[in-house]
Amino acid sequence: MGDRKITRGAFRDRHGRGIRRPVLSNLYRHGESRLASFEQIVRSTCEYLQGAWPDDLADLKWVVLDAPSIGSNSTRVKRWATKKADMTIYIYRVPIERLGHHRRADPMHERMHIEEYVFSAVAHLLDKDPWDLVPDRFKND
Repeated sequence: MGDRKITRGAFRDRHGRGIRRPVLSNLYRHGESRLASFEQIVRSTCEYLQGAWPDDLADLKWVVLDAPSIGSNSTRVKRWATKKADMTIYIYRVPIERLGHHRRADPMHERMHIEEYVFSAVAHLLDKDPWDLVPDRFKND
């Protein structure tokens, strides 16, 4: 018994079940985090809007933050904010992901939910209705 060496692989293959998988293997695909995915949706939405409104949004900047600062007399949690002088929108990830909505069943609904707030922030920046940002929305084919 003293001559028997236990290798690292033997510990991982206990009881003949094979090598264990990482605990988070199904939650994070290909190293992508929730933050990276959220930021990608914000970026692609802003780039879409810049393409649709190139003259108005040429200088658009966007910043993704975890959450806004909350004052002692605040009654709501902001989902976004704007700074018109800098043409910057601030999108707050945690309130958008966790507050005020039911859990969506698929990635498409999640994407649409995030895009809704990006459209609202950009519309506020331009003093427009969010629906006015959709090109050809009333066009009949």
